[in-house]
Amino acid sequence: MNTRRFITDHPITENTARITGDELHHLRNVNRAKPGDIIEIIDGQGTLCIGEIRSIKNSEALADIKEIERIPSSSPQIIIAPSLLKQQSMNLMIEKLAEQGVDEIRPLIFRRTDDTYHSSRLSKWQRIAFQALKVNKRLWVTRVFAPVTIEELPDLLDELNITSRVLLDIEGKEHEQFPSFPKPALAVIGPPGGIMEEERARLIKQGFSPFKINDCILKTETAAFSIAAIFKMRVSDPISGSDRAA
Repeated sequence: MNTRRFITDHPITENTARITGDELHHLRNVNRAKPGDIIEIIDGQGTLCIGEIRSIKNSEALADIKEIERIPSSSPQIIIAPSLLKQQSMNLMIEKLAEQGVDEIRPLIFRRTDDTYHSSRLSKWQRIAFQALKVNKRLWVTRVFAPVTIEELPDLLDELNITSRVLLDIEGKEHEQFPSFPKPALAVIGPPGGIMEEERARLIKQGFSPFKINDCILKTETAAFSIAAIFKMRVSDPISGSDRAA
């Protein structure tokens, strides 16, 4: 049986890990864990511990660290930049993209984006991304950011030094023509109403190549899941050109 995995918001020392909040509820009341049980503890920042539960109290659980592994961070290789969606659809998209192990999710606001953003949504998205670590077994959490406008996108491209720039577009190249995408790679997905022609022209001018991945018009979230899966298989080293999952 797989060792149960829990997330900590607290610094992990070489000897002790502390679990509180929702994860404590999950450990104590859902999993019925007890002192002496062996569990995994992660912090979403590259640390994996194998621990033995020492104590479970109302406010915290403590685990003695038996093994610890730390994976260093790397620059983001796969970035998905979808239109902001309504709450339920957006939450689902964040969940599934994080489960796929994309490095960053950078929402965009287009002219036809049909929902508004409030800062409270970001903390919810980040919690969803953390929970995905229990599914995909990664050690670094998918980073989720507050939305930016399409006009602010060039600053983001410069900041991340994006090599591969993809615009999902029903009028774009057929999916059979997909190349290997040199990393880092970023894909833009428009809103449910589609991007306006001036926005499309702006993105192409910024170096985005229009691709289509299906002969049907897809929901924003479906298109995001699809291009994330393609990127995971087709993002390659820019020097060697060899394909590999990021």
